[in-house]
Amino acid sequence: MIEFISGKLIKKYPNYVIIDNNGLGYKVNITLNTYNTLPELSNDILLDTFFNVTENSQDLYGFNDSLEKELFVSLISVSGIGPKKAISILSTVNPTEFKKRLIGGEVKVLTDLPGIGPKTAKLIIIELKDKFAKGSDEELPFDPVEFERTDAFQALLSLGYKEKEIQKVINDIVSKNLEIKTQELIRQSLKKLR
Repeated sequence: MIEFISGKLIKKYPNYVIIDNNGLGYKVNITLNTYNTLPELSNDILLDTFFNVTENSQDLYGFNDSLEKELFVSLISVSGIGPKKAISILSTVNPTEFKKRLIGGEVKVLTDLPGIGPKTAKLIIIELKDKFAKGSDEELPFDPVEFERTDAFQALLSLGYKEKEIQKVINDIVSKNLEIKTQELIRQSLKKLR
């Protein structure tokens, strides 16, 4: 397994770079996020890598961010998502933001990404949400507008509950039932807040 590559940056394009490592030029596929962090040509570079070997090809994928690499490896483990689709997905979204959306179970945000339909989005969330939620010390992202649960949030706030308590309870309930209706969300939240 090739964990990283270092050398001189010889060529750079939005989807790949050529790195000179001891006289050998390695083509490394990259995301747009990695491309945007690259140094000028002829400078030294170090990228975390993933070496993908198939029956027909051997491809090297490079990442300037360890979270982006972790997301890439996780995405290609999901049925129906290969390396090219994973690179395409990660090229359109910030890795930290993608992780937050994944943990938050936000199907709508995932379906806005290229090549991701509702079934694939749900599959990604089912297979990867717990993995990233367990490894995350940060609290789940909460924005009442994004959650389409503003009414429940406002109702609980008007009853005198603290904002942080409401956020935690609503995040917990919504993470278990993405299709929950506002009235049911209020009812379940009140049970937990008492």
